[in-house]
Amino acid sequence: MARSRSPVGLPVISDVEVPLYLGDVVADLRIVSRNRLAEVITGGLSFPRKMPCPSWGISAARCRIGQALARREGTVCQDCYAMKGTYGFPAVQAKLEERYRGLFHPLWTPAMVFLVNYYCDHYFRLFDSGDLQGVNHLRNIITLARHAPHVQIWLPTREYEVVRACAGELPPNLTVRVSGHEVDGPPPSWWPTTSTVTSATEGSEGVCPARDQENHCGECRACWDGGIANVAYRLH
Repeated sequence: MARSRSPVGLPVISDVEVPLYLGDVVADLRIVSRNRLAEVITGGLSFPRKMPCPSWGISAARCRIGQALARREGTVCQDCYAMKGTYGFPAVQAKLEERYRGLFHPLWTPAMVFLVNYYCDHYFRLFDSGDLQGVNHLRNIITLARHAPHVQIWLPTREYEVVRACAGELPPNLTVRVSGHEVDGPPPSWWPTTSTVTSATEGSEGVCPARDQENHCGECRACWDGGIANVAYRLH
């Protein structure tokens, strides 16, 4: 049986580059901390029950590489979980689109620094939906990570060239997991921390245990752990 297509349409992706933040974080934190401005700029954080921490993402319809992969048979993106179910609800898509547009605000980076430091004790996830929007976007996230050194940040991505462009700039608390494109395919060989998707239904070593734990991370923190080379997720 063919896998179902996503109910959310893929819009035209803007060619406008996310602005690179070069401001004074300390000074700008005083601005974004007032009157919930950080939430207004970024769209705020999500608090998924599955995870031990907050997350932030944009619509999967804004994925650049994912948009092309969604049209290819056998890819992880062909039946993306973030393009169906509750993600397809208009209110959810509106919130994700609000976050996407916030990327172009000149104070997005200090706003995220404020929220992560305020809400996150030890861990934070980027992109429970969506992906990087270019090199400037990743460099803004690098600035975020450097100003929240006590928080371990997990960032999954398919934007290989963006990661290559910033490879020497990543701080130790930012674990970028470069994702394999094909279901049951190998992990990318050129990057030390990766992820893959398997069609296997049974759990095993190196496979995300969430499905066996009522869809919760539980005590597992493998995704955030830069010492673990690959994490495999069961197809869903």
